Amino acid sequence: MSNILISIIVPAYNEEKLISSCISSLEKQDFNKENYEIIVVDNGSTDNTVKVVENFNVKLIYEPKKGISSAIRRGIFEAKGEIITITNADTVVFTDWISNIYKTFKSNPDIVVVSGRVIFNPKNFLSCVGELFMNYVGGIILKDIMGPNFAIRKDIYYKIGGLREDINFNCETELFLRVKKEGEAVFLWNNPVVTSNRHFRGIEAIKYCIRGAISSMSLLFFKRATFVDMVDVR
Repeated sequence: MSNILISIIVPAYNEEKLISSCISSLEKQDFNKENYEIIVVDNGSTDNTVKVVENFNVKLIYEPKKGISSAIRRGIFEAKGEIITITNADTVVFTDWISNIYKTFKSNPDIVVVSGRVIFNPKNFLSCVGELFMNYVGGIILKDIMGPNFAIRKDIYYKIGGLREDINFNCETELFLRVKKEGEAVFLWNNPVVTSNRHFRGIEAIKYCIRGAISSMSLLFFKRATFVDMVDVR
């Protein structure tokens, strides 16, 4: 019988520069090493991402179908843990990240999903605005799940049908709208992750922010996905 309690899914596409820091932080958790696994899902990288990942003692899975939802779905399919945690390849977590998530789930069987604060690094004006919006509006007020920092009970994930195959952008928010009907959602302010601000740089950042706002509001208030294109994980 497997001793794995938690499975960490890391979707990745062309992440050779950042994924080492991500995996290193996941390997340094204060949680028993025998009780969690790290699954990296390569989504068709064309750089040295795979070679970098092969230097670590993690499970490396290949998912050719484009899109972060496809990569996460594949990772969860391969997972052995009863709790599934998700983070991004450009993200670094603190040593008690898994412990805090696990303790929260074990404190109340009615809790079905746990998320936490996202800190963008380095800082600029747009990343600060994005951070405030995500953490205060999305996290504290709506208790929405943050893409680089959330966990879900695996049995509940499958009960509601998992991530939809036809949605990519903000696929986590769409999942949240269904999972919150199954129990309690918890947002842990004191369990943050630090993630890249690459979506908040230059003129493309404005487009990304507008796209993100439209997508989130459409899903939250109209239950309708506005951007379903299946593009690279990043």
